[in-house]
Amino acid sequence: MSGNEKKKAGKFRYRIDILLIVSLFIVLITFCAYMMNTGLEETLEKERGEEIVTHDYTYDDSSEA
Repeated sequence: MSGNEKKKAGKFRYRIDILLIVSLFIVLITFCAYMMNTGLEETLEKERGEEIVTHDYTYDDSSEA
């Protein structure tokens, strides 16, 4: 293997590494954007087809008195 061929092989490998890092970064950004914009209750309700019980502190307390 001559010096020129070795240099090309190293350059190609380096670009694969950059491509892999950029791809992982894009996947991470996409995942974070999805998690920030999608509510858990909304997703569970869509999958289960029924209302999800959550801790809602805005209910009326007059029934306890």
